[in-house]
Amino acid sequence: MRIWDGKGYSESTYSQLHDRVLAVARWLIGQGIESGDRVAVLGNNSPDWATSYLGIQTAGAICVPVDSLMPPAGIRHIISDSGSKILFVGEKFLSMLDEMEPIKTLETTVCFNLTTAPGVKNLRTVIEEGGNSDAALPDRDLDEVAAILYTSGTTGHSKGVMLTHRNIITNVSAVYSLINIGTEDTFLSVLPVHHSFEATCGFILPLYCGSSITYARSLKSNEIVEDIKNTGVTFMVGVPILYEKMMQGMQRKMRQAGKDKLVNTLSAVVKAGGKVGLDLSKPLFRSLRQKAGLDKIRHFVSGGGPLDPKVAIFFNTLGMQLFQGYGLTETSPVTHINLPWKIKHHTVGPTIPGVECKIIDINDQGIGEVCLKGPNIFKGYYKNDEATAETFTDDGWFLTGDLGIIDKDGYLQITGRKKNMLVTYGGKNVYPEEIEHYLNHSDFIAETLVLGVPREKGMGDEVGALIFPDYEQMDIYFENKKKKPYEDDVHTLIKKEIVKFQKDLADYKHIKTFRVVTEEFQKTSTKKIKRFLYSGEMAKVNGGKV
Repeated sequence: MRIWDGKGYSESTYSQLHDRVLAVARWLIGQGIESGDRVAVLGNNSPDWATSYLGIQTAGAICVPVDSLMPPAGIRHIISDSGSKILFVGEKFLSMLDEMEPIKTLETTVCFNLTTAPGVKNLRTVIEEGGNSDAALPDRDLDEVAAILYTSGTTGHSKGVMLTHRNIITNVSAVYSLINIGTEDTFLSVLPVHHSFEATCGFILPLYCGSSITYARSLKSNEIVEDIKNTGVTFMVGVPILYEKMMQGMQRKMRQAGKDKLVNTLSAVVKAGGKVGLDLSKPLFRSLRQKAGLDKIRHFVSGGGPLDPKVAIFFNTLGMQLFQGYGLTETSPVTHINLPWKIKHHTVGPTIPGVECKIIDINDQGIGEVCLKGPNIFKGYYKNDEATAETFTDDGWFLTGDLGIIDKDGYLQITGRKKNMLVTYGGKNVYPEEIEHYLNHSDFIAETLVLGVPREKGMGDEVGALIFPDYEQMDIYFENKKKKPYEDDVHTLIKKEIVKFQKDLADYKHIKTFRVVTEEFQKTSTKKIKRFLYSGEMAKVNGGKV
């Protein structure tokens, strides 16, 4: 494991990690922690987070990873609702914990860093004390709960997802069987490790394969690229917006270097569907990859949301394989992944070994709800039997709430969320994600949120949208026109872009009204827009008829 310490990369070996994990486990047992007790971890991605997570499970307890990006009230809810007895925490969160109302179940706080905070133990001390203990470690059953992961969610409701050891390890072994990963690989851990995608695929999977892990210093695309270059990263899992930012950064540098012809050539390839030049990508763009520090990358994997095919085609054209998969926290999380030797960019791929998938309640467009079965499906929601029962069919299929269609090769295409679907006055189903996908192709639109607008008379919704412009691109556009843009100019330009990019959509899917917003949409830790926060925003439309 490697992590940036401000001066360079400090390293720890598997042997050192093993000793630290056993010490933490024995210390926990000495504190009276028993099988089934909950112990929470709150902090940034680091070897200390990894040590705590594995030590908790080795002691027989259940790990509760806490979303470090949540507000204090949300963090307190997770620790309190789970009934966690001990909290392992990064130093920067200590002041926030001091300001919280005391959590009744919490007995001890352990800080990753050296601290003199009253009543707080240091992880170094815990490891020293545990290292001198000979406490017997418990045997674990595969069907015991390993972790409770609270979904940050886009609906505002946080539920504790109980994942067993069998759920997680079968998921890891299934992914390993499809992708060639080994001891020569280095993973970049960049997504928050409390989330199931990073925890399984960016943390446990590389340990399972004997690979190295570099902990990224930040989410800034330039620092991510530096970490990749400096530590020889070969593999990374990320969310779509991360790859989009990396692509945009590379395109800017290419333009600044006067390589506009190369950018134009790549753009032509992307627009053509990536059908030209792919076989020549490795030798053709070798020097470009080397200058970008990405020459050792073997695989980029995207998940957590729909990946724009043009982003995948851009990286693949440069000789860096990027493909997407699919899953949910409740599925540990991977259920589908594009096969590296047969990628379909508009899909999330076929099911991984051991997982079954079917579509139910299919409409006249061939779209229905995605349902899943397999050893990776979660045990249930913590202390919420009602929600658990609602999530499964009578014959045991897990209802994902996602809508999709399966093609002739068994590849799944996700079309949207069931709860997000709009129904027009003509009875047509409209999936916001489809429209957002088209509009976000505009150079002048950074983000789109499509919502239903109730009709003034009669039933059904009209299609509305909140648009967050790409102000950087707008500045360039208006500067070239030697004009200072006013609100009306921005509004007019966005309207033209909406008309342009929705022309290939059926008429009933066309946006009827829109509003320009001046701030990015609030998102979950995996960069999904929190739609529930904007349900009433379309009532504030500023004359934006299309």
